[in-house]
Amino acid sequence: MLSRSYALILTIDPQVLMLYFLNNNWRKGVNVAVSLVTVRRRGWGRLDEHERWEEIKSGDMELLKQAVSVIGPWHYVHGDVKVIIECDFSPFIEAYKINTKSLNVAELSHTLSIEQIEFALFPELEFVVKVTLETDEDLGRQQWYVSHFVEQFLYDVFFILNIARPGVCDFLGVRIDAGRGLVTELRLSADCFESGFRSLLAGDSLFAPRILPLATVVYWYKKLNVGVRQRAESGVEKAIFSVLHICCGADADVVWVIWAFHALEAIYGTKVGEGFTNLVERISTLLELDDQGKGMLKKRLREMYDYRSAFVHGGYRVHHPMKNEVMDQSLHEDFKKLLEVSQFGFNLVVLSLQSLVENGWCGLKIKEQMSGVLSDEFSM
Repeated sequence: MLSRSYALILTIDPQVLMLYFLNNNWRKGVNVAVSLVTVRRRGWGRLDEHERWEEIKSGDMELLKQAVSVIGPWHYVHGDVKVIIECDFSPFIEAYKINTKSLNVAELSHTLSIEQIEFALFPELEFVVKVTLETDEDLGRQQWYVSHFVEQFLYDVFFILNIARPGVCDFLGVRIDAGRGLVTELRLSADCFESGFRSLLAGDSLFAPRILPLATVVYWYKKLNVGVRQRAESGVEKAIFSVLHICCGADADVVWVIWAFHALEAIYGTKVGEGFTNLVERISTLLELDDQGKGMLKKRLREMYDYRSAFVHGGYRVHHPMKNEVMDQSLHEDFKKLLEVSQFGFNLVVLSLQSLVENGWCGLKIKEQMSGVLSDEFSM
C-alpha cells in the first residue's frame, strides 16, 4: 500500500482561496501530509447586533469545540484511491473569542483607527488540514486532484455544521486555486440558515429550524454514505443537494421555491400525480403538527405551490436579470414576498431533515394499505 500526502496552503478571504502544493514529489515512499489553511474574512456573518449576541457567540464556540473531536478523520473513496482528511477546528474558537472581545472594544472606544477597527472585527484565522491519499497503484494525477476532495470536505462540513446549528458556518466567496489556471469558487452562503436561526430566536415560527447535537448530525450523515457521489440516489440526498443549490444562489429567486419543493417531494416520497393534500399530510405526520399547525402549513405550502405553478406554466411575472429596484420600485414588494415564501420553504426542508436526524432515519418509506371488506362487515 502506497501512501501519498500533499502539503497545502489555502488562503481564504472574501475574494480568494489559494491552493499551493508544497510537496510535488510523486515518487514511491513519500509520506508527508501537512496542510496549512489561513482564513481572512469580513466578520462571521452572525447576529452581532442581536440583543442575545453573547449567548449566540457562546453557543457557536461550544459547537466548534465539539467539532474538534466529533468531526474526526473524514474518509472518501474514489476508485482505488482512499482519501483521509483531518481538520483541526480549534482555531475557530480562538477567532470567535477575538471577534467577541474586539466587538466590545469597538463599541466602547472612539479612539480606534479604521485599520484597528477592521483588524478587530475581521480577525485572521489559521487552521491545519491534513490530506492523505492511499492507493495500491502509482498516482499519475495532477495537482488539481487533491483540491476536489478539499472542496467536497468543505461542502460536507458546511452542511453538517449548519444542520446542527443553523448559520454557524459560511463559506461564501471562497476560491480554490489548484494552479495552472484551474480555479474553483465556493459560493456557499449561510444566509438562509441564518434567517431560519433568527426565527428560532424570535420564537415566532412553528417551522423554524432547531439546534441539534453535532455528534448526532455527524453520525446520521455518515450513515447516508454519500461520499463523493455527484448525482443524488436517494430522496434524502436529493434534498441535501437541493439545500446546497439554494445556498449557492446569489439572491432570492423563484428557482429557490422550485428547489425547496423538489426537496420536500423527495423527502416525503411524493409521486407524479399525487395530490397536494398528500404532501401536507405527510409533513404534518413527521413534524407532529396539531390541527392549527396543519392549517398554517397548508396555507404557506399553497403559496409555494402557486409560485411553482406560475413559474412552470408561464404565469409568473419574470424579473429582469438586472433586478434593479431603483429603476422599478415595484420589485421591492415582489422581492419581499418571494423571500418570505422561499425562506419558509427552505426552513421546512431543513426542519424535515432535522426530524429525520432526530429519529435516526435515513429516509421515509410511504405505504398505502388496502384491505377487503367481508360481506358481514359490509352490511354493518
